[in-house]
Amino acid sequence: MLIALPKGRLLPEIKKLFLKVGIEFDSDSRKLIIDTSNENFKVAILRTWDIPKFVNYGAADIGIVGKDILYETNLDDNYYEVLDLKLGLCRMSLASLTTDLPKDKKLKVASKYPSFAKDYFSDLSRDIDLLILKGAIEIAPILGLSDCIVDLVQTGKTLEENGLKELEEISQISSRLIVNKSSFKSQNKIISNLVSHLETEL
Repeated sequence: MLIALPKGRLLPEIKKLFLKVGIEFDSDSRKLIIDTSNENFKVAILRTWDIPKFVNYGAADIGIVGKDILYETNLDDNYYEVLDLKLGLCRMSLASLTTDLPKDKKLKVASKYPSFAKDYFSDLSRDIDLLILKGAIEIAPILGLSDCIVDLVQTGKTLEENGLKELEEISQISSRLIVNKSSFKSQNKIISNLVSHLETEL
């Protein structure tokens, strides 16, 4: 059974958690599919944004991915979200240079999370012009490209250093364990056992 894990800063924390439930692996391996100390599982270390696709289409049985990415990924929902791992805690927030956003015009919003931005302002019945950026979102209001941003915030330090104020928390974000629906049926005992052990360690 294949578990898709995210590259980057969360991997050491995930590795520690997996070690507690008897799954050890070499995260420095150059192999694309890595054996673990548990014969039931292999792991693949992938780009975070790709993990829902691998699990959705059954290329991986299990995946770990942030709620932000699950929310943004438009798939045919062929997976279950089974566990909040409480790792990578942060929040999706609205931020701006000023505490008052203009009320008499269409808001210009910069984000790399279009679904969060659209749904948030739709709930407020506000029309927006959405500018989708891939990085350095904080610079958009500074250069006059947008009135505000919708972005992930961990400590708020980056916002502060760039003169931005966090106006509202839209959603709490953390890493989730997702399971392909077919795999959940065919390998239910092994998967349920893993979920149960992980839950005990959280």
